[in-house]
Amino acid sequence: MSLSRQPDSHFIETPRGVFSSAGNWFHMTTPALEKYAPGLLETHSLEKLIKQAEVWIRSADNIGIILFMLMLYSWGLFPALILTLFFVPLWHISKSSVVSIPLTKLLTVIDKEIVVVIIAMIVLSWMGITEEYLSVFLGIAVFCVLKFGWFRFAVEWIFGKLLKGTLLLNDRVLKMIILKYAIREDIPVKEVDDMEKEILTLIGKQQEVVRKYRKRK
Repeated sequence: MSLSRQPDSHFIETPRGVFSSAGNWFHMTTPALEKYAPGLLETHSLEKLIKQAEVWIRSADNIGIILFMLMLYSWGLFPALILTLFFVPLWHISKSSVVSIPLTKLLTVIDKEIVVVIIAMIVLSWMGITEEYLSVFLGIAVFCVLKFGWFRFAVEWIFGKLLKGTLLLNDRVLKMIILKYAIREDIPVKEVDDMEKEILTLIGKQQEVVRKYRKRK
């Protein structure tokens, strides 16, 4: 298997797709992208497209943390927990339908770790001052579960098991990022259905490699 990595790149490209340093698989390759959106890589690098897709992927964690902390302060612990448990899976599964370039810039702001950490510290400190120690303890737990992506990974696993044969969540986001930039640059995207089929083919190849690896173990 051949691997390619550009200097200072945060991902490795393989014949079955792209694996980023954040641990995300995208079943898209440079030849496939050049085939379906010719000329797009001349103005927007694959590195940039991957990074922006990952901003959207992490948005479920970041928005979830901010939402939980605001609701914890305003409504209390249990309403905050219920709303967050409902919102994060819903957003993570459906976010590809609202992908846009302007919204990407906004999500990039809250993707900065300092933003969510400051919001969490302010709210949890206030909970401590008001002696709501259960809220502090569970607030820290929720922050960790969301910040490290554990809840998101669980949603992805369940989604993959329930809806086999469809594009994975990461691939849906990257596909929409590609389409939005192609439209912005007035680049005709060729045969979107064929692009999805190629992504599904790459997903199948990757899953086959994983199955063979598990059998060896």
